[in-house]
Amino acid sequence: MNISPDAQNIVIFALISFVLTIVALPETIRILKSSGMVVKDYYKTDKACVPTNGGLLIGLVVLVMLSASVIFCNSTINFVIVYIAVMYAIFGILDDHLQIRNRWLKIFFPYFLSYPIALILQPHAMGTISHFTGTTPTMLLCFYYIIAPVYIMVVSNMVNMHSGFNGLQSGLSSIVFFFLLVKSFMVGQTEHLGIFAAFFGANLAFWTRNRYPSSIFEGNIGAMLIGAAMGTFIVFQGFLISGIIMLLPHTVNFIMYFYWRVRRKICQMHGTPPGEYGSFKFGCIEDGTISVPNRLTLKWLPLYYYPMTERKAVRIMYALTATTCAIALYVPY
Repeated sequence: MNISPDAQNIVIFALISFVLTIVALPETIRILKSSGMVVKDYYKTDKACVPTNGGLLIGLVVLVMLSASVIFCNSTINFVIVYIAVMYAIFGILDDHLQIRNRWLKIFFPYFLSYPIALILQPHAMGTISHFTGTTPTMLLCFYYIIAPVYIMVVSNMVNMHSGFNGLQSGLSSIVFFFLLVKSFMVGQTEHLGIFAAFFGANLAFWTRNRYPSSIFEGNIGAMLIGAAMGTFIVFQGFLISGIIMLLPHTVNFIMYFYWRVRRKICQMHGTPPGEYGSFKFGCIEDGTISVPNRLTLKWLPLYYYPMTERKAVRIMYALTATTCAIALYVPY
């Protein structure tokens, strides 16, 4: 059986990044602990402190694979892809350590970090746009500098928001990356995907220690890094519509959260008790199950009606995303 060089690169990059991350995780956990980079796990009865900012390891592994790509598949496209993801990761570091309070800054500043995507957009990405709007110079500029950067920004923010449980973000992102790779093979668009496979392999390996009971958290740096890489993957391949379907649970989570914020603001303006629209970041653990204050994020919705363990709630989120991703395989664009 003949395997194309592109397919070989995808497999090699995924496997090597997976192995590198697995090998480096124990030492990374030790270093983060000794450096005091730990946070409480609020969904454990003992509120144990868990090392955070583990996304640094994913970023470092991807940078190693970027260097290796010069040997396997020398392409400046890889450098642009990693640049975008790393810039989002740096913004995640700033958010972690400076505690940026301005939500509009957190949402829209990363938009400008996505601009380099205009340098590497593939013909099939442009083909997707032509099916809906045509390819006039005005529409091309709009796609280059508005649609594509905004798409990446939105995906990165939604990935960051749809997290909070052990293994939730890393597991969901691994599912989406896997189906994006499968879809790429189905439509025959496998060129220049080695670096995306590296993100997938490193993130999947990280999930093995991030799942319940987690021994390391990714932090904002990890969520922003992976979210930006995922958004870039979708735009790069021209999977704009199927990407929306794959990320439908993330979108629903964002809409629910936005509704929560709006209702809370209305209560503040009218001086009425906020009730379930008050400011809540965490639920609480009771007899091994999680009790949540409202139903206004997707991960809290099943817990609001049926108290269950963290592990079961995460599996429900996995099932939802796997379902939407499977449907998206058969959507043309």
